[in-house]
Amino acid sequence: METTHPQSSTAVGGVNSPQPATGVIDVSIVIVSYNTSDVTLACLRSIEQRATGCTYEIIVVDNNSPDGSAEAIANEFPHVTLFANKDNKGFAAANNQGLAVAKGRYLLLLNPDTEVYDDTLEKTLRFAEANPEVGVVGVRSYGADGDQQSTLFRTKRVLDVFINAFVPNRLMRKSRVLGRSRYIGIDLELEHDVEIVAGCFMFVPREAYEKVGGMDEQFFMYGEEAEWCHRFRTHGWKVRYYPGAKILHYGGVSTDRSQAQMNLAMAKSNLLLVQKTRGRFSAYLANLFMLIRDLPRAAAWLVCKPFAGDASQGVLHSLKRASGRFRVHLAGLLRTDWST
Repeated sequence: METTHPQSSTAVGGVNSPQPATGVIDVSIVIVSYNTSDVTLACLRSIEQRATGCTYEIIVVDNNSPDGSAEAIANEFPHVTLFANKDNKGFAAANNQGLAVAKGRYLLLLNPDTEVYDDTLEKTLRFAEANPEVGVVGVRSYGADGDQQSTLFRTKRVLDVFINAFVPNRLMRKSRVLGRSRYIGIDLELEHDVEIVAGCFMFVPREAYEKVGGMDEQFFMYGEEAEWCHRFRTHGWKVRYYPGAKILHYGGVSTDRSQAQMNLAMAKSNLLLVQKTRGRFSAYLANLFMLIRDLPRAAAWLVCKPFAGDASQGVLHSLKRASGRFRVHLAGLLRTDWST
């Protein structure tokens, strides 16, 4: 049956797995898609082919993808609850849109560029049931190359922003001290209480969600999962890494297709996150560090721009993006509130 979501989308609904007589749904899976038709379809297929041992529903919120994602999903998976938004609401708002209609005892935010394994949902569900003090569960995430990805983070201090701005990633990822914000050196074979798990897989009990609330919609994209984890912890819930379950995560598919916009969104979201977790003065300092970082790159772009053509690849593309960020950080010298 087709219904209209208030002034924003069309929704068609259904529950994916056979439901018990009680009608209880164990897990509501919320997926936000944007311009990722191929990988989103692969994600949905992986759930339907491999998710066993629990009942579930799938809710997809498409943020007005220009690649026909909503139509492709509706055609292949007519039983999935699909919201086809008429504009791009951003990651946080779209997740909230899905969470608002979810019926499951547990809620899973899952990126569209992921695939689950045979026991991913069941193992995570049983772990969450056995650990009621945990408000957010994150699992192992492997890239297409077979390597385990970095998905555990600490809330950034101003010092961490400075390190991220001026220390090359290849050095930071080899040092426990410089890589503190990414838990460099942590034993990924063991369970850990952490500050933040990546937003590609966030498994949340309904009770915790109802007490903490949804994602902060001031974040358009990036930073929202970190702020959400911060809020869970301030409400007394644990954020825990569980290595007993895993997903495949391709990573960055939708952002690869709109890099310039997402690069600016990341810069603004990072500053908003620092403000919300560390205060406005810390956000001001963080902006200053980012400004200093991008200054020489922006200057280099001014020199190279007349000869750069479309600058769609490589070093010139990096300089062009830095120039865009520099303008944001320069304007940030005159602002004290990144939430407006």
